[in-house]
Amino acid sequence: MQEETDNIYLVVLLGMTGTLLLCVAIILFYLRYQKKMYLQRTQMQQAELNYQVKLLHSTIQSQEEERKRIGRDMHDEVGGALANLRLAISNIGKTDAVPSLQSTVTYCQSLTDSLINSVRYISHNLSPSGLEIFGLYEILYELCERTHHSSGLEVALNNNAGDLSGLSANISIALYRVLQELLTNTIKHAKADKVVILINCHENALTVEYTDNGIGIDTDRIKSKGIGMGMYNIESRLNMIDANYLIEKGVNAGFKIYITIPLKQ
Repeated sequence: MQEETDNIYLVVLLGMTGTLLLCVAIILFYLRYQKKMYLQRTQMQQAELNYQVKLLHSTIQSQEEERKRIGRDMHDEVGGALANLRLAISNIGKTDAVPSLQSTVTYCQSLTDSLINSVRYISHNLSPSGLEIFGLYEILYELCERTHHSSGLEVALNNNAGDLSGLSANISIALYRVLQELLTNTIKHAKADKVVILINCHENALTVEYTDNGIGIDTDRIKSKGIGMGMYNIESRLNMIDANYLIEKGVNAGFKIYITIPLKQ
């Protein structure tokens, strides 16, 4: 009888010990799992933070590059034309320096026309002046035409979304700048001769499909300085209007990006 009682106590003790060990194992497993999840969350947060820093750096660098370009255009084109205009005006009345007054006036008029065109070009790059007057489609069409004449790149713009005048100014300007950046990337890096831009409207969202027939893009090239900064600049602009994008990567397969812009009702 005593032996049976001792056996029962031993079984109970072993059971309690096993249960305790199982509980300890479960607790250790849970703590290890929580630590692993914490490390993963920390890494994801750090990666997101690093990515946001890159986007901010890209935006700042893009702004600085834009300021430098505007300053260079102002100095080279406007400044040079103004200097020549001043010289021509100062020579009026100097019979030994100017063959005739009429030729000087004609020359000054040509310089003035050049100044007007230069200022119009610079101001258009700062803010598309025709956006409020003509609408998004017209200035995109003008952008495509200007790109074709300046680079030889064939650009086809197809709008299946109907009237785009109802889009907000923020969306219109952001989309214009994104397509402008994409065209610049194509000209500089893609070795393409044709681009197709499709605009559609699906279920409260505006979709834009941009395709070129160039050499395509891969992970290594998208991280290069030229392409990488351009893509960061594009993403920062799309983030400002809560837009999403998807890139089809492939070497020698052209470049394609799908952009989805939600439309508020």
